[in-house]
Amino acid sequence: MKRMLSATVLLLLLAPAAPASEIKALLGMHSSKYLFSDEVAALSRKQKSGLVFGLGYGFAIAERMELEAEIVYGEKGAKTELAPVPGTSVSGIYRNTSITVPLLFKYKLKEGASPYAALGPAFVFILSHHLEIPALGTSFDISDNTKKFVLGFNALLGYELPLGSWRLCAELRFDRWLGNFLVDPAAAARSESVALMIGGAYSL
Repeated sequence: MKRMLSATVLLLLLAPAAPASEIKALLGMHSSKYLFSDEVAALSRKQKSGLVFGLGYGFAIAERMELEAEIVYGEKGAKTELAPVPGTSVSGIYRNTSITVPLLFKYKLKEGASPYAALGPAFVFILSHHLEIPALGTSFDISDNTKKFVLGFNALLGYELPLGSWRLCAELRFDRWLGNFLVDPAAAARSESVALMIGGAYSL
């Protein structure tokens, strides 16, 4: 894991020296939920929406193929129903903020205006984690029960339209955290989300 993270940092540092490079900015909305293990399967896992934005740097590695490194910031979570006392129910909202560093291998069908696909690993740094109970007006900080780092996986389908040195793009992304982000090994939780993002890339 440490070797993969070191390779990611090195790639981000060396990327500006690569030919046929571009910078990219994206903004969008995603819908996320938690995937609980059997030990906490009684908790509901309703979708929660939120904003996500990111910056990327990409460069060509072969004809119509690029390697893209990104830094993506977003808030994920899930809506749930808690049962503090048997026979009762109260609504809660899990919220976590994170910075994700995906490494994406991108393939375009053709030059110019073209659909494309990309996939690759992601390194997730969890910054905060809270459980809010809106009916009580309270929020519990559960960061101490949450790991600071997990591995993930990203896959996307997109379309880009060249406009001079710029390219407009729209992407549909799937993001899955592969590792358990809870500290307690007795129960496991992962996260997955689907995002629709739009943005632009500028060729350097």
